[in-house]
Amino acid sequence: MLRPQIKLNAKKEIYVPGDKSISHRSVLFCALSQGKSEIHGFLEGEDPLHTLHCFESMGLSVTSLGKGSYQVVSPGKNNLKSPSKVLDFGNAGTGIRLSAGLIAGLPGINATLTGDASLCKRPMARIMNPLKEMGADILSVAGNDRAPLLIHGKQLQSYSYVSPIASAQIKSALVLAALASDISIEYKESEVSRDHTENMIRFLGGNIVHHSPVHFTVKPPYNFEGTKYVIPGDISSAAFYIVFGLCVGGSEPLLIKNIGLNPSRIGILTVLQNMGGKIEIIAKRVECGEEIGDLLVYPSKLKRTIITEDLIPSIIDEIPILTIAGLFSEGGFQISHAEELRAKESDRIHSMVTNLEKLGVKVNEVKDGYEFGEIDSILKTKIETFMDHRIAMSFAILSKLSGVELSFDDTSWVDTSFPGFFDILKSF
Repeated sequence: MLRPQIKLNAKKEIYVPGDKSISHRSVLFCALSQGKSEIHGFLEGEDPLHTLHCFESMGLSVTSLGKGSYQVVSPGKNNLKSPSKVLDFGNAGTGIRLSAGLIAGLPGINATLTGDASLCKRPMARIMNPLKEMGADILSVAGNDRAPLLIHGKQLQSYSYVSPIASAQIKSALVLAALASDISIEYKESEVSRDHTENMIRFLGGNIVHHSPVHFTVKPPYNFEGTKYVIPGDISSAAFYIVFGLCVGGSEPLLIKNIGLNPSRIGILTVLQNMGGKIEIIAKRVECGEEIGDLLVYPSKLKRTIITEDLIPSIIDEIPILTIAGLFSEGGFQISHAEELRAKESDRIHSMVTNLEKLGVKVNEVKDGYEFGEIDSILKTKIETFMDHRIAMSFAILSKLSGVELSFDDTSWVDTSFPGFFDILKSF
């Protein structure tokens, strides 16, 4: 297995930016609420900022209160207006899919939603089809089930849906459509996906009833009023430095402060602990219905483990950096049941396998994952990021840990989710 070329000889403390998923949702719930809200800890990356600016153009009044803090005043969902320009969500799959659901349920609102070249390749039928069953008027402008999406907001009808995949984006798009149209929705999925939307509904006093961990109903009325949102650090961003802290040499821990520990998001901790990683959670607390804590990450000897199918929804965004942990693990690494990776910012199975092979790693690619055995060295090469922030960050961590200088075709994508990532990396 690879050996780290740098050591932590003194305890170090870092912060990561606010949770991207919750940042997007804070904007959407501000839009649905009447009056003045405050958001603190907002991720000022390109993705959430695109969502914020899109809803500004629909009637939100946004004032900066300092770094990561905003005052947002909404006229209420019934007084939002059609945007005068196309809504550009950049690279934000969460932003466009969740916003499409909300806008589809607003009678009289007309909007076209688009994004960058990468976003316009991502599948949208997964939200469009169930939204249409609710009565939505939503279509793909190019007729290929991809963005741009043209939406004429309508009064939707109450709906019951069994999702074929565990996806927080599908779930949230349909729930937000129901909230916008003041109708009930019953939702069931195969595995628990991240539940930030449900938590936010409870935080705002909404009526949500769980029949089982994967089955719930949300019912009106939805008379949400402006409030204060405090957003924790993003565990998907922290994952890069959790792996760094486990794989680095030395004996001193890395302290990562103020991390969201939503039970539907901490599969990364479970997998890494199963691999032999020593991670302690301290200073636990709750903000806005979300569990938060600080992480103490100790240099550890990692080993290959079996990642079970039930964990996949909670680690889907962290699989690229888990793969890097696999390069430093006894026995190598395997991931399966993860075909959803092919529908991310890039086809992440292809993206990871392509770059691993460039590094000299012998990889067996299958439809729903890949595997490789234990390795002891990698080649110096140029990483192809495929316009994907998590691919870029994962291999940047590998370069730092291994001491092998890797070059990159473009790392600008990192700013979509983790501004300041390279500044932290340079500090080690």
